[in-house]
Amino acid sequence: MSDTTFSFTIQGDAEGYVTFECPYCGSEFKLQAGEFQDDDNPFLDLTCPYCGLSKQPNEFYSTEVMEKAKALATNYMIEQLNKTFGDMQRSLNHSGSFIKMTYKPLKKVNVKDLKDKDTVETEFKCSCCQRNVKALYCAGTSKIFCPYCGVDL
Repeated sequence: MSDTTFSFTIQGDAEGYVTFECPYCGSEFKLQAGEFQDDDNPFLDLTCPYCGLSKQPNEFYSTEVMEKAKALATNYMIEQLNKTFGDMQRSLNHSGSFIKMTYKPLKKVNVKDLKDKDTVETEFKCSCCQRNVKALYCAGTSKIFCPYCGVDL
């Protein structure tokens, strides 16, 4: 069995930020796509800017991103099943065969394009690692952590 890789793009907001979601507290925040995908400055974990808890970066993908990934995988599976059953139908239905087969091809699921909308988060730049984050901030009541290095912004 071979591995199949899927890739897709997410159009960021006007400033190139993409939405992420904390697996612990469910809060949303935004990171610059270029910084998140920067191979020259890799990172092992992300920290939620709100609750301060860390986990692997793939655990922070938003619900919309996960739904799109599942839809792409489902459509791939449907394509493979339709191809397999189509081939089987052709081989069984050749002239002179006693067995006849019919099947109705499965329909693919809808795959949405992902585009982040401009929202009212405050942009923060970490003085430690120089990376950026957009998060909701209420002066005096909120504490914001850097998603990359975890320091208090």
